[in-house]
Amino acid sequence: MTSRALYALRSIAFILASIIGLAGCRATAVPGPEALAPTPEPLVFTYPGEDWGYPSPFARDSRGPGYVRMSFLFDTLTWKDENGVIPWLAESWKMSEDGKTWTFELRHDVRWHDGQPFTAEDVAFTFAYIREHADEISWSGEIAKVEGAVAIDAHTARLTLSDPIAGPHFNLFGSAPIIPRHIWEGVEDPVKYLAPEALVGTGPFTLDTYSKEEGLYIYQKNPAFWGGTVAADTLVFPKVQDAAVALQAGEVDMASFSGNEISVLKQIEPDPSYAVLPGPSFWVLQIILNTKRAPFDELALRQAVAYAVDRQRIVDQVTQGGAVVANLGIVSPSTEWANPNLPGYAHDPDKTRQILQGAGLENQAVTIVQSGWDREAELIQADLEAVGLQVTVKSADRATVDGLLKEGRFDMAISGHGGIANPSTLRTPTWPATTYENTAYDALFAAQSTEMDESARRAQVWELQATVAEELPVLTLYHPLMWVVYKAGASITPFYTAEGIAGGIPIELNKLIFLER
Repeated sequence: MTSRALYALRSIAFILASIIGLAGCRATAVPGPEALAPTPEPLVFTYPGEDWGYPSPFARDSRGPGYVRMSFLFDTLTWKDENGVIPWLAESWKMSEDGKTWTFELRHDVRWHDGQPFTAEDVAFTFAYIREHADEISWSGEIAKVEGAVAIDAHTARLTLSDPIAGPHFNLFGSAPIIPRHIWEGVEDPVKYLAPEALVGTGPFTLDTYSKEEGLYIYQKNPAFWGGTVAADTLVFPKVQDAAVALQAGEVDMASFSGNEISVLKQIEPDPSYAVLPGPSFWVLQIILNTKRAPFDELALRQAVAYAVDRQRIVDQVTQGGAVVANLGIVSPSTEWANPNLPGYAHDPDKTRQILQGAGLENQAVTIVQSGWDREAELIQADLEAVGLQVTVKSADRATVDGLLKEGRFDMAISGHGGIANPSTLRTPTWPATTYENTAYDALFAAQSTEMDESARRAQVWELQATVAEELPVLTLYHPLMWVVYKAGASITPFYTAEGIAGGIPIELNKLIFLER
């Protein structure tokens, strides 16, 4: 064990000891003459983490783990379990024949963390507020289609849409967190609002501690949670240097592994004290090519890169069999939405040289930016230099790279994301960058997002993927295999959500695992 890993484990142990110690100090009752039944120790669940932003609906990190941290505090109208959509804050709902009017009957027994009652006024306010501030946040999704939101009575809300929404529970009702009107109606800048009140939700937990510097989150259960008994008293997400070491040392209760971490799985899997749950490959690693500036505004150069990069070698040498070569249309190949008829761009250095020479693009100098994908960058650099390109690799932390992508200040970037089980991932193929512009593509995406006939929609989604594969704003590399490992017989056991949490997040930390179901 490295000294850094040992230090991390000691830090986690100190945190857990402090939590349990404080919980033990709460007991003040004096036993009577008869012996009292022993009080069960608090159930503390610990999972490796890092900083994903202040977990309000607006200040959180835009990536999936940021949403998950927020979801412990806030609820949505509908939710998903391992099988699909389930009622949540809404007990039932009705859709009009044209798909433009949705009426939700809400639960009567819900209160905000501060004790105020949850009503339909909060629902109506939420959708109006998110739409008003859509330009300031990164996850507004289909909110632009919400033309009206009204409270019919205290427990009935009606949403009016400009157009039908294909997959509304995935793209809107099951992903937009409902916020309390009595707190947010006076807030002008939701992203900068970091007061404790910004975390008042209806969810199963409240936030006890957040440390950006330490990447630490500690949640306490909400004893008044409307959705049943919360099984875990405390959730702790500490930053760890090595999740496998922390798991085997008993310092965390569960850990997720993917891609080249298959080597860890091979070590742990034979041990009967652990249970392993394989997950879906709803994640993609890709090269984003900046089509808004030279030299990758030239399609020929993007095609040359596609033939030059040996994607199978990356899978074999980097992940050691822990991934599959990616669908060039981004969407996970394990879903019915994936187009199976896309061009392959088999590794062909000679063809690359022909393309470069024919377009007069030999000896181009390009820079790759990346965070944590060192080996992938090394192999990509070697492939490109072998065909005559001059390549520089620059590495930085994730936040810095994401910032460069959002600002468009890059040539090539290695970046990945989840949410690829659903066509909504195709809205911005270069996410988190916005460096691809195609009016026809955008119109087709808009059309499929309102298409209620599944077969017709699938044809449109396949066409979108064909456009991505042909125009190459991104070159997808691989879909990593995923596994979650936990103690066999544990009281809290994971599952993977059908099509991912909310908008498709492929993480096993659905808040339902912490409830007695």
